[in-house]
Amino acid sequence: MNSAATRHSGVLGDAARGLAQQMVWWGHDVRHPAGNLLVRYGMARLPSPGLTGTSCYRLAWEGGLIELHGAVASWVPMDGMLPGVVFSRDHGRIALWKSEVPPIPGREFGRHGPADERWCAALPLIRWIAGYERWIDATAGSAWRQGCWRAIRRLPKGKPWLPPKAALDWWEQAATAQEPVRADRGRTPAL
Repeated sequence: MNSAATRHSGVLGDAARGLAQQMVWWGHDVRHPAGNLLVRYGMARLPSPGLTGTSCYRLAWEGGLIELHGAVASWVPMDGMLPGVVFSRDHGRIALWKSEVPPIPGREFGRHGPADERWCAALPLIRWIAGYERWIDATAGSAWRQGCWRAIRRLPKGKPWLPPKAALDWWEQAATAQEPVRADRGRTPAL
């Protein structure tokens, strides 16, 4: 594996861990005391295809659709010409999605593909997350994400990635970097 592929592979692992954490945080956001933050941010709440009694959240973004489910997050280009991306929490990986129709959770998981191609396909989703997290910080305040962080750390099978400020910094750097950036997982401060 060449050094560029190694960098992309490592940063995809960071992004996958970040997405797993984000999914837990989004679960808290939909139950915010002031109302569903995903809806307040402009996402449409729709019934989840393939799963009874759950919702998915959808937003047009960068020529495609962001879709969030309980166990799947994706960005799918509307024209199907470029590869999109799907993250499955159960599989813990970022995969390519080659369709203009979003994946059905639990049934479709995308394909592996080269690390650099998966990284490029993930950038629209990463840019959306960076913007959303800036909005969360400005709207709900840093105490909200700190509470979400403490909650994930208390879960028996919780897998915290980075604390809120470090996670936001990583998403912002990843969204604008010419080269992928690795997360600094050296120390996780106790809160």
